[in-house]
This record gives sequence, C-alpha cells and structure tokens, in this order.
Amino acid sequence: MRKRWHRTMGVLGVSLGVLIALAPSAAAAPSNDSESRALEVTSLPFTHEEDTTGADANGPRFCSNNTSVFFRFTPSDTVQVQADTIGSDYDTVLSVYTRDGGVHEKGCSDDQFGLQSAVRFRAKAGVTYYFLVAQCCGSGSDFGGGDLVFTVSRVSRKPLDATLEVSASGTVDPATGLATISGTATCTARSEVDIEGQLRELRQGLFVARGYVFAPISCVPGDPVEWSVDVDTETGVAFGEGSARMTYSAWASDGFDGYVELAVGEVLTITLTNP
Repeated sequence: MRKRWHRTMGVLGVSLGVLIALAPSAAAAPSNDSESRALEVTSLPFTHEEDTTGADANGPRFCSNNTSVFFRFTPSDTVQVQADTIGSDYDTVLSVYTRDGGVHEKGCSDDQFGLQSAVRFRAKAGVTYYFLVAQCCGSGSDFGGGDLVFTVSRVSRKPLDATLEVSASGTVDPATGLATISGTATCTARSEVDIEGQLRELRQGLFVARGYVFAPISCVPGDPVEWSVDVDTETGVAFGEGSARMTYSAWASDGFDGYVELAVGEVLTITLTNP
C-alpha cells in the first residue's frame, strides 16, 4: 500500500526518524559474493568461516542461489574430495559446477547432515570447480544467510567410527524449568552424530516431568566435540533438582555410505542440579 507521507503528522515523522536512526545497518556484502570474486581453495584441508547475511542472490540457478558466496578449486592432482557446510548456523544448499563453454553441474546438495550440505566427487587435475553456497530454499532473492563454515577435504578411505558420551550430571534452570544435558562425541571422519530420546523425572512414583531429547552434533576428527541440549517439559510440570532418567538412541552418519549405530534404547540416570 502506498504511504502518503505528505499527510503524516510532525510527531509521527520525528518518531519514524528516530526508528530509522536506531535501525541496524545492512550487513556488508562478503568479498566472495560473486563468481568473479570466488575465494581460492589453495590447499587441502581448507576451511573458511564468514558471515553471509549481506550476500546477494547470484550465480547459476540449477540449485538455490539465495545469499550466495563462491569458492573455486583447481587441483594439481586428481583427488576425491568432500565439500561441506558442517558447523554452519543456517540451512545451506551447496552446488558444484564447472565452466567450459557454459555451466556444467557436478552436484547439488541440501540437508545431507541435518540442515547442512555436503558433496563428494572426483576432482580432475587442472580443472577449475566452482562451489556455490547458498541459503535454502528457492532462488532469486535474499533470505538472510548466517554464519557459514565451509570445508573442502580429501575423502578418507577409512571406515567411519564414532563414540558418544552422555554425562551423568545435568543442570536445571530454576526460573524456567529447562533441563540441560551434555557430553562429548568423537569421530574418524566429518559426520553428524545424532542423539534422540526422552528425559523423565520421577516424583512420588510418577514420571510427572517428561521431555523430548534431540541433539544433532557436528563432528570433525580430532579432539572430542563437546555438546549440550536443553530439554523442556511436555507435561506442564517443570523439571527440578534431583534424579532423572533418560532413554535414548544414537547414531553417526557421514552423509554418504558411512553409518554407525551408537546406542539403541540406552537408559541413563542423570542427576539434575541448579547451575
């Protein structure tokens, strides 16, 4: 609807001016928000972190190109690589293509690891590959982006192995009744470790506080990855200090052919205390 500014009262005009002055400025465009300014992947493994909220919708449209940023990779030797967005805080889509008289799509990934993306392919020596990282979904507009973690690495020939540890000590916020459980995860390849289950607290012989547990954990080889998840009650009765029982299952996946079952119907007693 067209705004009739000439009829706006003076006080309203002053108020609008104050609001405009207080409004945050738009995020600056990343340096690699167009194909012509694609960031070079110089050596493997390669990891780059950036804020993509100021990026434009550029690039080929065979996959999403919202808030798109670009990378390019020209291997000196033929190598099997994985490119992924594990660790990013927004829903990503990842495209791979070459240019040889036109755009030649090599892959398009969405939700390979939860909301994160990953592609694997054989990169030929001397060929330039472009990676377009965008926000899901659609094309042709800006949807906000976020904090991107983009990694290109050699594909390991070792089978995926992973572990998950859940701490027997948790916390509960007395103001909100939210319980927090935590632990660590390890893996031999870039993967996602998922834990899913239910936390129940027994009072006078009844499980009166009960909540659903789900934690997707972005796992990279190396030191154990620390994780935590807040659990809210589904019964209207808040969690409190004391003993709670968690029943859970857990698994790890590299998004391709690696899958490890870590727990099935495991039962753990967790002691909840005020932080």
